[in-house]
Amino acid sequence: MAAPAQSRSTDLLIHLTARRASARLADMEKESALTGDESLRLGVLWGIIDQYVRRGLVDLESLTDQEVIDSSLRDFLDEGDAKSANVDGEPQWSDDDVHVVTDHCVDLIRKAEEAVLAKEHWFAILFYATWLEHWVNNMLISLSVRSGVPEGVAVALVRSCSFNLKLKDIWTSLGATPIDRIHMRTMTEIMEFRNGFVHYKWQSRSISERDAYDQRVEEVAKSAQTLVITLEDLEDQLLFSGRRRSLRSQLGLAE
Repeated sequence: MAAPAQSRSTDLLIHLTARRASARLADMEKESALTGDESLRLGVLWGIIDQYVRRGLVDLESLTDQEVIDSSLRDFLDEGDAKSANVDGEPQWSDDDVHVVTDHCVDLIRKAEEAVLAKEHWFAILFYATWLEHWVNNMLISLSVRSGVPEGVAVALVRSCSFNLKLKDIWTSLGATPIDRIHMRTMTEIMEFRNGFVHYKWQSRSISERDAYDQRVEEVAKSAQTLVITLEDLEDQLLFSGRRRSLRSQLGLAE
């Protein structure tokens, strides 16, 4: 039975996008890139859509989920074709036509959760704090670009500012709703405990204080677990209009 025209168009678009982008990734065998690892193919596709939405390059207000996906992938292909060499009337993408970045956020959360289960709370705080820095930087760059700030300027700004300055002055200057004070306190506490672990000052405590302090370390690690859920929800509302889950589902991806 013939597929609807829109379905055929979408399937072709997804195939072309995945083929052209993933086929140029370093250290990947050609056959695997074209027909193999499905999770890689979907990861490439989601990475494109994620960046187009984050940077406000696609209109979420007037488009359905499928239209958001189609629009993002078409723009990506058009931009890549325009920058690539043309051979016999066909665009030929090279290694320089596709830029990739490794997102460690999922791995950081996984490692943090494993550390909590193993009662290695200092390491859990270290992983959660690192994730928190990634999250704040990514949010500020996305909000900056949406506000018309060149990406290079946004990156330089993020690199030059302290964590507290990012969360207060820069965050609000970009028009984002201020983060609730209770979450701000939790974020600050996580970073302070992380700094105490990474930049150890050899602070001594009495034996009678030790148990209470260890309990506090555990509480901070577990509060970070709840904070991650809160911040991911905030990110979804601010950047994806609450549609991140449905967009991923449209591609067959789970959260």
